[in-house]
Amino acid sequence: MTQKEMIEKLALIFREVEKTGDTFSEEKFFQRPSSGKWSAAENVQHLFLSAKPLVSLFGKPELMLQQWGRNDRPSKDYDGIVSLYLEKIGKVVVTTTAFSPVEISGNQAEQMNNLKSIHSKFIERASQLPEADLEIYQVPHPLLGLLTAKEFLYFTHYHTGHHNETMKRLLA
Repeated sequence: MTQKEMIEKLALIFREVEKTGDTFSEEKFFQRPSSGKWSAAENVQHLFLSAKPLVSLFGKPELMLQQWGRNDRPSKDYDGIVSLYLEKIGKVVVTTTAFSPVEISGNQAEQMNNLKSIHSKFIERASQLPEADLEIYQVPHPLLGLLTAKEFLYFTHYHTGHHNETMKRLLA
C-alpha cells in the first residue's frame, strides 16, 4: 500500500471515529458500561494518548534515528501487523499505563476537539515524511516492539477502527 493510500485510509477511519464520538449524548459519552469496560470518553482519550507521541516523532524524524537507529528489515504489510497485534493482544489483559485513560477533564466537545486536532496533526506529519523514509524510521510499540513508521501507520489505522467498533457497541 502506498503512503498516499494509507493516509487516505487513516483520514477516513479518523473521520469515522470522530463521527461516532460526536453521536453520543454528553451523559452516555462518559458512562462506563456495566461490564467495567471503557466509556466512549476513555476510548477517545486512549486514542488521543496513542497518537500524541507519534505526532511529535513524525515531526522530528531525526529523533527516531537518534533514539532507535535505522531500520534494516522490510516492513510487514498491513495484514502482517494486524496479525501480530491480535496475537500479542490475546496474551495481554491491560493497556500500557502511558496510554491508559486517566481522570478526564472537560466536556465531550473538548475531548472530541482534542482528538480531531491530534488526528489532523498526525495526518499532516505522516504526509510530510518522504515515502521511502517510512521504511527507515522506527519507533518502539509497547506490545509489538520496534515498528517502522510505515507499520505504525498500519497499526494506527487498525487500532483506531477497533476502538471505533467498541464505541459503536456502546451506542447500541
